[in-house]
Amino acid sequence: MENRKNRKPKRGRPVKEKEKLTTSINLKLTGTDFNSVKEKAEKMGMKATQYAREMTLKGSIKSRFTLEELDLIRRLAGMANNLNQIARQANKAGFARVGIDIIDIISQIKKLLDDS
Repeated sequence: MENRKNRKPKRGRPVKEKEKLTTSINLKLTGTDFNSVKEKAEKMGMKATQYAREMTLKGSIKSRFTLEELDLIRRLAGMANNLNQIARQANKAGFARVGIDIIDIISQIKKLLDDS
């Protein structure tokens, strides 16, 4: 009976494999230096301690997308979706009928890339 109990798969939330942060280093900064670290961390969307940890361990931080970049990605994804729909229509109706729409989308993409 006990062997059957051990064979049952565990249910619930999986165990985190990440090691807990248990050791600390005390770092004293001037008010100006702390504000500088805090501002840089906010620009990266992080807390000051996370920023300091990443800089200490890796020497650099991979930046996240800015709001402008996220907007560009969203707009390009929408245009790619439109282009895919046009390609489907072109396969159904023929390429000559859809050519004008394709030229319009190409000009929109060029305009979007020139604006950034």
